[in-house]
Amino acid sequence: MAARRVRGLWARLLEVKASAWIGLTLYFRYPAWIVADIVTTPIWLIVFILPALLFMPKSQWGNPVTLNFLFWAMTFWGVVGAGIWSFGNAIRWEQEAGTIEALFLTNASRAMLFARRIFSGLLSIALDTAYTALFFILLFNAPLYFNNPLGVAAALIVGLLISAGFGLSYGALVLRFKNVGPLNNVVQFILLGVSAIFYPVTAVPEPFRAIVYASPYTYVANLLRHEAMGEATILPPLQEWLLVTLLAAVFLAAGVYTLRRVEENLKKRGELATY
Repeated sequence: MAARRVRGLWARLLEVKASAWIGLTLYFRYPAWIVADIVTTPIWLIVFILPALLFMPKSQWGNPVTLNFLFWAMTFWGVVGAGIWSFGNAIRWEQEAGTIEALFLTNASRAMLFARRIFSGLLSIALDTAYTALFFILLFNAPLYFNNPLGVAAALIVGLLISAGFGLSYGALVLRFKNVGPLNNVVQFILLGVSAIFYPVTAVPEPFRAIVYASPYTYVANLLRHEAMGEATILPPLQEWLLVTLLAAVFLAAGVYTLRRVEENLKKRGELATY
């Protein structure tokens, strides 16, 4: 029994390695993607950061705490979008290519089949973060706070796991309804609006705070700023870490279950390959 479990774990690790290799190979095969990452970063900075600064007193424009808040918000924003764009787009591309049915005939992990885009997305997030850091240092001449590197890395990893679970459920939606068009952006901006990523929870009027507290990304973003900048946590730090870890496990389990159920339903109806 133990040997079988070891072999099963080893097989899963090989699937992860193969998926990561495929994702990175595809990423570097198309240099335009890398160029697009570099070009679009300052555009997103203009879209999000400059309007935010315009609504603040000019005295805050050079405030290192304010600038670091915006920097870590931009970093975490890439984490939030990773699951939606990775799993949803991966399933859509396979549908368009007509290969979705062949993939589902294999016994490979469904999560790993479509996770390859998230591995290249990790590289994209790293490039964007480095580029954004350079942008902040040169433009604002502000020091970037990185108080606890291990804590920052742990918060980003937990955030990616929650995004992966959410992305799997969203991928199931794409698999069921096929081309969901602009829904990617709609979902991403809804999450932006209901999660305390670009604003502190204390800035939300009391009647609406329940909505913000319901978003798992609110707590991960809060922990990220806590580890990077020393910001106070919503809950006691240990409780907040336990909460986001539990949320990551729940979201991953729910995502895998939802994708499997949608696949089984489409197979029964003979609509798996329909696009």
